[in-house]
Amino acid sequence: MKRTDNYLIVAESQDHGSLSGGLLRTPHEYLEGRAPGTVAEDATVVNLCRSYQYLSRGYYVSLLADARRQRAVPSLRMIEEITSPYAYFMALRAAGVETIDFRVVGGRRILPRLIVPNRATGAAPEHGESLLSSTGIDEPARYSPLAGEYVDVISVFGRTSDARFRKHCASVFKVCPFPLLSVRIYREESRWKVGQLSPVSIGQIGAAELALLNAELARGRPAGDIAIDTKKPHRIAVLMDESDPFAPSDANTLRRLQRAGQRLGVRLEEIGRDDFSSLAEYDALFLRVVTGMDHYSFLFAQRAKSLGIPVIDDPQTTVRCSNKIYLHELFGRAGLPTPRTLTISRKTSLREMEALGYPLIVKQPDGTFSAAVKRVAAREELEKVTRELFRRSPLLTLQEFRPTEFDWRIAVLDGAVLFACKYYMAKGHWQVIGETPGGRRTYGKVVAVPVADTPESVRALALQAAALIGDGLYGVDIKETDEGVVIIEINDNPDIWVGEEDAAEGDRLYDAVIRAFVHRIEESRRHEVPA
Repeated sequence: MKRTDNYLIVAESQDHGSLSGGLLRTPHEYLEGRAPGTVAEDATVVNLCRSYQYLSRGYYVSLLADARRQRAVPSLRMIEEITSPYAYFMALRAAGVETIDFRVVGGRRILPRLIVPNRATGAAPEHGESLLSSTGIDEPARYSPLAGEYVDVISVFGRTSDARFRKHCASVFKVCPFPLLSVRIYREESRWKVGQLSPVSIGQIGAAELALLNAELARGRPAGDIAIDTKKPHRIAVLMDESDPFAPSDANTLRRLQRAGQRLGVRLEEIGRDDFSSLAEYDALFLRVVTGMDHYSFLFAQRAKSLGIPVIDDPQTTVRCSNKIYLHELFGRAGLPTPRTLTISRKTSLREMEALGYPLIVKQPDGTFSAAVKRVAAREELEKVTRELFRRSPLLTLQEFRPTEFDWRIAVLDGAVLFACKYYMAKGHWQVIGETPGGRRTYGKVVAVPVADTPESVRALALQAAALIGDGLYGVDIKETDEGVVIIEINDNPDIWVGEEDAAEGDRLYDAVIRAFVHRIEESRRHEVPA
């Protein structure tokens, strides 16, 4: 089979006369899938349509190429990424390409977000605007640039007729493989730096660029470069808020995660509450803030889920782990050992409650931390506490008190133990978090234990319990008692602090987290179904 038999060029019919070097098809012929070569697996499809706008013919060419197991240039992912300057600037920097700082350089015009032809005439826009048009949302600032401050260069599969910028165009193509791309290059302090990128059409290029294009098409070179897109570092957003005293991790943890990412070819970037709109720019989301259905982190998790982006913790995990009545029901049906527990309502009799024996632990089902968990030692306290908590919830859980020196915290990720710790009770208190008369929080010590040295019964119970929730990241709390091990609860979003939870496992812990994300990202892409 000749190279050209497996090498499609899809372009508008009016552009066919300018092209050579492959099997030419119109967008209609390609999308219809009846013309020879249009549905052959492993074909390379060079998409030279005049528009890549969402749901345009150019968009569908790259979309269906993916469905047909063909290699599209540009890929659908590239079409989506080029609409986000932040996304491609970060990708360029990650690849070592010198760029301007588009967020800092005031006045420079950031590219609009949609790839479209001229709406008034249907023709391609003038050079400089390329195929891009603003959404009208967050309209970028405009200014009159200084003469000679930048140069617009046409990249043809990473090549250019301007010898000054050959290395720039080659580097950009490795990150953003478009057949035809306008690269704006700025001069800053005697150095040329890459700025905005915009796809261009055949009608916008000159004779020199057209000659380059036909030479590249004749060589079939794009087939060798298309794999570069899939090798770009995965980008994981880490949602953090260090101002929150209950945050499960801090900047030190993020740095350890980033080091693990470097070892495994993954980028981790901190985001905050105000970065909701940029979530689509990432490949995955790691929640390192407090979670809860009434917390903004839940909106981030839901948004990630709707975008098809892997997220830890996913919304379903938060829903399940945040409700103690759900967990009680789950443990009971699975036959897992727990302290004696009762779900109560306002109609539950005192006699039934007291049958568990004092002292008792009263829990608000959807509460977090110690504020939602009370210990009572007598009927008067029981009545007072339940009356107060019933104002917040129609149901409560009541549990017998099982005092221990420490709780086991077993973190489980993807069905395997990630780390093990002993959470000791706060000094003079019955919980791991206490409070002084002055209102200051106190904490029990955290002692990390090598997973291999953790009692088998503890590990087995943790894995059995976590499997009831899913395959995410869970913190399973277990007590060792004279009668054996009992499970207390499963937490989403377990703490990971440098020098505490990671003290025994070290880098293995962080590497395992990154590998779990990489696996999820690759699986999500493998199972993507075209719309």
